[in-house]
Amino acid sequence: MASLGIAMRFLSCTLAAALLVGAAISSLAQSLPRRAFVGINLRPITDSIQHARKLPGKNGILVTGVRPQSSAEAAKLQANDVVLRLDDQEVRDVPHFVGLLKQYKVGDKSTLTLLRNGKTMRQRLVFIPYPTETSPRYTVEYGSVHAGPNHLRTLVTRPVGVSKQAKVPLVLIIQGVGCYSIDNPLIPDDVTRRMVDSLSRHGYATMRVDKTGMGDSQGTPCQESTFRMEADGYKAGLAAIQKLAWVDQHNIFLTGFSIGGILAPLVAEGAPIKGIVTWGTASRTFIEYLLQNKRYQSELAGMPYDQLNRQQQLYAAVLHLLLTEKQTPAQVLAKYPNAGDLLRFPQHYTYMQQWQDANLAEAWKKLDTNVLVLRGEADFISYNEDQQLIVDIVNREHPGRATFQLLPNVDHGFTRARTPLESMQLGEAPNPEKNFEFMNVIVRWLDDKQKQRT
Repeated sequence: MASLGIAMRFLSCTLAAALLVGAAISSLAQSLPRRAFVGINLRPITDSIQHARKLPGKNGILVTGVRPQSSAEAAKLQANDVVLRLDDQEVRDVPHFVGLLKQYKVGDKSTLTLLRNGKTMRQRLVFIPYPTETSPRYTVEYGSVHAGPNHLRTLVTRPVGVSKQAKVPLVLIIQGVGCYSIDNPLIPDDVTRRMVDSLSRHGYATMRVDKTGMGDSQGTPCQESTFRMEADGYKAGLAAIQKLAWVDQHNIFLTGFSIGGILAPLVAEGAPIKGIVTWGTASRTFIEYLLQNKRYQSELAGMPYDQLNRQQQLYAAVLHLLLTEKQTPAQVLAKYPNAGDLLRFPQHYTYMQQWQDANLAEAWKKLDTNVLVLRGEADFISYNEDQQLIVDIVNREHPGRATFQLLPNVDHGFTRARTPLESMQLGEAPNPEKNFEFMNVIVRWLDDKQKQRT
């Protein structure tokens, strides 16, 4: 969710440290090409690195590690190599290097000019495909859907041990805000994969849909995508689910985490959904949410109250121009030059404008389905008011269909924490302990709703 960058801690566990660039591999089983796996952990050339390695300038990139099974490993790249050139192109910096690599497809070859231990050398790089996800608990089918101008990767899992004749309940997982891929086969502890594993152990199939421009997905760059575009991608995934003969069409569920819970009622509109589970989401207008969120997080961080008051006055004015008047960030900054820090969002500003325009109450009101609303007690990114509002909206139209549970000892990103302050303090911890008890709550609810007649 839009938590001024703090929510990205939830997302960061899904981001590979390696450089992963899109490329193509033909396959009869998938119409969307597989991306290449370069597999370089890298960092820019800083003043200290330049001085330590006696480099003539700060052009190039420093290799800090090489991923197993990658193109870089096959090319025998090593940590502490400095990449100076890619074919005939001098490498300026990290963004330039990433941009250069995107032109290559699986099977292509290039030559890297390196500096290793003070000596210049060349290494041939052959682009190999990114590995695919495997699990002893489920099979994975890589597919794709089209949504407007975008061609999106889908991952559909089916529990092992289920007979081919069985109709299997399925959960569509709607991820949080930000530009990252849900296709992370080399990260076994990836949060989403742990969710899929838990659901598979209890007999549920799943679908994930990668965002445009992320992973194998092609089309609009993720940072330029919009709120409606993202919703359309999940709607396309849901439509594809309804064509799968082995899926129990009477038991299709949605789970929406963070902004996934905001998208969920929009994705579900008009579809025969058995139930929706949300986690740490919002339901008021975006401006209402942002103002409370900014105040609460600033209070937790210890901001003086007089400074906080001035901040909120400026923030309200800035949000009105950006989200209501639909001005660009440049236009807002022209009037409020000191508001730069208040205009930082994890997606394009038009994404945020469309979020503000969405009538979430209307979307929830239209749905006649079961709803479980969850929030961690240590969450400082979502609020009880939003969770209870969803329940109130649904139950006014369809009494008894929605419930809200507040879960102890867990925060927005599933870290084990007792309070919002403790969660904030754990934000910089390298590997904070996770609390996945929420998955037991979700599975019990899914099992119960499966038994109900549609």
